[in-house]
Amino acid sequence: MIVILLSAVACSKMAPRNRAVRPVPVEDGVKFTFYAPNATVVQLGGSWPENNWARGDGSVGEMLIGLMSDDNTDGKWDLVVPLTPGRYQYLFLVDENTWHLDPGNPEEVPGGPARTASEIVVFMRNGKLEVR
Repeated sequence: MIVILLSAVACSKMAPRNRAVRPVPVEDGVKFTFYAPNATVVQLGGSWPENNWARGDGSVGEMLIGLMSDDNTDGKWDLVVPLTPGRYQYLFLVDENTWHLDPGNPEEVPGGPARTASEIVVFMRNGKLEVR
């Protein structure tokens, strides 16, 4: 029994961990990160007008709005969005069929295509963009 427990603990230390990261302010806006090592496409869908839950400005159903990049092919997808101060809801769309809350952000509200969305508040403090 002890051998099995020690093996399980040792294996869990070698397994990749979910690298949940809360959105952070960067020079050009807010950086969103989502860890999805088996995904082929990850999109950021949100409540700001230019995104409209990954549908774009209009109701034409544009493809790949909010497309995130996995530059290092390490399963960590990133996108910087130029957001102004305000309250925003968002979700991650994996492989164009499954919506996910942000595991790095405990703030959740009713709304969005999954009926529950992650939420951030973007504001200015001392001339710098901040995210809460």
